[in-house]
Amino acid sequence: VLKAYTKNWLKEGILVQYPKVKISEYMGEYSYLGTTLRQANIEPMPSLSDVRRVVTEYGVLPMGSQTVHETAPHVKSIMIAGPHGTGKRMLVNAICSELGANLMDLTAENICGKYPGKAGLTMLLHLVMKVGKLLQPTVVYIGNAEKTFIKKVPKNDMSDPKRLKKELPKIMKKMSAEDRILFVGTSLTPWDGDVKGLCQCYQKIILIPRPDYASRYLLFKLLQPTV
Repeated sequence: VLKAYTKNWLKEGILVQYPKVKISEYMGEYSYLGTTLRQANIEPMPSLSDVRRVVTEYGVLPMGSQTVHETAPHVKSIMIAGPHGTGKRMLVNAICSELGANLMDLTAENICGKYPGKAGLTMLLHLVMKVGKLLQPTVVYIGNAEKTFIKKVPKNDMSDPKRLKKELPKIMKKMSAEDRILFVGTSLTPWDGDVKGLCQCYQKIILIPRPDYASRYLLFKLLQPTV
């Protein structure tokens, strides 16, 4: 039965293959001005190095060991928010690669037309959790996470983005520390969604800023080895 579901989901694109990426390949430098700014009572923006560290701490380390997952603070979900091209999907792939996890895609556009109706959605989420537990560690990816809690759905959006709005928090409440399943959302415009709903659904929200001077210099050196 498990093989049948996995084959079917591979065809439907719910269970997806991902490029192998190491978390160390997400390049970014430490913010050397952070301490100076804090001394002046100015909260510095996080650096890309901070983003890599936080994703490792919340997304990789607890999920990599059943013992750690059961004893450490239980993080069921994280959302990664940032501008275009800052590596949100790369970080999702890196989490999966470091864990050797299975990746399920519940993005609204991806599940549109699949398992229709309320009964179909209930069955889909039941199977996601059941198969996810059997194949753990499992990462459940939700792209454009803000659309699940969007205030007003655009008329030209036919993907039914609010389909998971009521069911997603219910599922996460039922998850125990024994379940090595992590929900990871990505968002380009988190302010489009209801802030209260997003914060209730995603325990940790990680902001990816645009690269600062140190990170840009590091990337420039990697792209131009002779400099």
